Amino acid sequence: MNSLEITYDLLSIFGALAFFLFGMKLMSEALQNIAGHRMRHHLSTMTANPWRGLFTGFLITGTLQSSSASTAMLVGFVSAGLLTVLESVGLVFGANIGTTVTSWLITFFGYSFNVRLILLPLIAFSIPLYFSSRSGRKSLAEFIMGFAILFFGLQFLRDTLPEINQHSGILEFLQHQQFEGIGSLLLIVLTGIVITVIIQSSTATITLTMVMFTDGIISFEVAAALIIGENIGTTATANIAAIIGNRNAKRTAFIHFLFNLFGAILFFPILSFYLQLVVYLSDLIAGSDSANPLFLKPLQISIFHTGFNLIVSLILISFTKKLVAVATWFIPVKEYEQQQVMHSYRENFATATSELSLLFGEKKLHEMGLYAQQMFGMIPDLLLEKEPERYARLLQQLRSKEQETDTLEREVMDYLSKLTEHRLSADGSRTVSGMLIVANNLESIADICYKMSKIIDNKNTQKAWFNQDQRNRLFAMFNLVDNALSLMVEHLHQPEKTDIEASEGVEEQINQTRQDMIAQHLTDMQASAYYFAAGNFYQQLLVYCEKIGDHAINISETLDRQS
Repeated sequence: MNSLEITYDLLSIFGALAFFLFGMKLMSEALQNIAGHRMRHHLSTMTANPWRGLFTGFLITGTLQSSSASTAMLVGFVSAGLLTVLESVGLVFGANIGTTVTSWLITFFGYSFNVRLILLPLIAFSIPLYFSSRSGRKSLAEFIMGFAILFFGLQFLRDTLPEINQHSGILEFLQHQQFEGIGSLLLIVLTGIVITVIIQSSTATITLTMVMFTDGIISFEVAAALIIGENIGTTATANIAAIIGNRNAKRTAFIHFLFNLFGAILFFPILSFYLQLVVYLSDLIAGSDSANPLFLKPLQISIFHTGFNLIVSLILISFTKKLVAVATWFIPVKEYEQQQVMHSYRENFATATSELSLLFGEKKLHEMGLYAQQMFGMIPDLLLEKEPERYARLLQQLRSKEQETDTLEREVMDYLSKLTEHRLSADGSRTVSGMLIVANNLESIADICYKMSKIIDNKNTQKAWFNQDQRNRLFAMFNLVDNALSLMVEHLHQPEKTDIEASEGVEEQINQTRQDMIAQHLTDMQASAYYFAAGNFYQQLLVYCEKIGDHAINISETLDRQS
C-alpha cells in the first residue's frame, strides 16, 4: 500500500470525525444559547456541595457535549476566582459523567434504526426556524442541524472504517491486540491517550472506538482499554489551559487527571470481571434486541463508560477535601503568587463557552465596583488628614486606584468585544449591552472620585478651609453616597437579587439632601458665613456626590432590567 492511499484513508477518518465534531459544536452552542443564562445565574448555588457540583458538572458537560471544553472552562473559572478548587471538584466529577451523554445518543439513535431516513427531513424542518427573528427558535434550529450533522458524521465513520480496514493495515495494530498481561494493556491505554491528545476530544475518540467495536474491527477488551486511555487523554486539554492559569487553576486540572488515573488503577485488576458484568447488564437491558449487535455493542460501550465514571465519582466524592489537599501539596503556592490575579484567561473564556463566559465579565465588574467604592471611601479621610506624609500617601493611593480602575475597564471592554464575535442568545446579548453600560458608569464614578481628590488638594493649596457646618453636611452626604455604593456593589455581586426599590430610596435621599444643602449654601453665602473660595469647593463636592449617586442608580437599574 503506497503513501498516497494511506494519506487518503487517514483524511477520510479525520474528515468523518470533523463532520461529527462540527455537529457536536452546533448542538453545544445552541444548547448554551437556550439554557446558558440559567446556569450562569445559578452556578454559585449549584456548587454549594460536591453532590450539587457533580449534578451541575453533568448538566454543563451534557450541554457543551465535551468534557474537554467544560473542564477547560472550569480551570478558567477557578483561575479567575469565580470558583474555589473545592467547589470545582464536584463539577469535574460531573463533567466525566456528562461526557457519556453522546454515547447514549449514538446507542439509541445511531444504530437502532436507519437514522438517515429522518436526518434530511429534520434539516428541512429546521430551515424556517433558523430564519426566524426569535432567538429561541433560531437556537432550536441550530440544535436540530447539529444533531443531524453529528449523525451524518457517525454514518461516514461507519461507512469508512470497514472499507479502510479491508484495504489497509492502519487498524491492524488494534485489530490483533490481545490481553497478554499488564504490558499489552498499558500499550492499548497509551494508544487511547495519544489519539485523544491529538484529536483533543474524548467524545470523538470514544465514538471512533464504538464504531470500531460495533463493526468487529476490535474486541470489547481492546475497546475498554482504549476508553480508559481516552479518559486520561482528555485531561490534557485542561492541563494545557492551566499552564497560563494560577496555582488554583493548575490544581483543578491536576484533580481532573487524578480522577481518571485513579479510575484506571482501580479498574485494571478487575477489568475482566467488570466487562463480564457489563455484558450481563447489556443483555438484560437489551432484552429481545440482545441478538442485534448494532444495538448491543454500542450499549455495552455506553454502560462501560458511564459505569466507569459513575463508580469512580461515587468513591471519590467523599474524599474531595483530601483530593484538594493532595493537589495543594503537589502544587504549592509560591510567595510571589499569593495575590496573583490572572487576567490573561479572559481570552480563553471568550472563545470557549460564550454564554457561561459572561460570568467572568460579571466578576470583573464586581471588582471594578469594589475599587470605585474604596476610592470614594478615601475622600472623607483625605478631607480630614492634616499630616503631610499621610495626606500625600492617601492622595497617591487614590490616584493608583483610579489607574487600576481604568485598566480593569479596558480589560472588560476588550473581553466583551471578544464575546460579541460569537453568537449569543438574546439574553446573553442584553447582558453584554448591560455590562458595557455598567462599565462606563463605574469608570465615571472612579473619574469623579479622582476629580474630588483634586478639588480637595486645590482647596488645601489655596488654604480655603471649611467651617464645622460645611464639614457636618458633607459627611452626611458622604454617608448617603456610601450607602448607594454599598447597594450597587451588592447588586454587582448578585445581579439576580437587585433591590431596585432600596437603590431608588437612597437616590431620592441624595437628591433631596443636595437640594437642601445647596439652598442652605446660597443662604450662607449671602450672609458671608464663609469665604467664596471655600463655598465654591464645597458646592463642587456636593454636585459630584450627586453625580456618583446618579451613576450608582444607573448601574442598579441596568442590572434590574437584566435580572
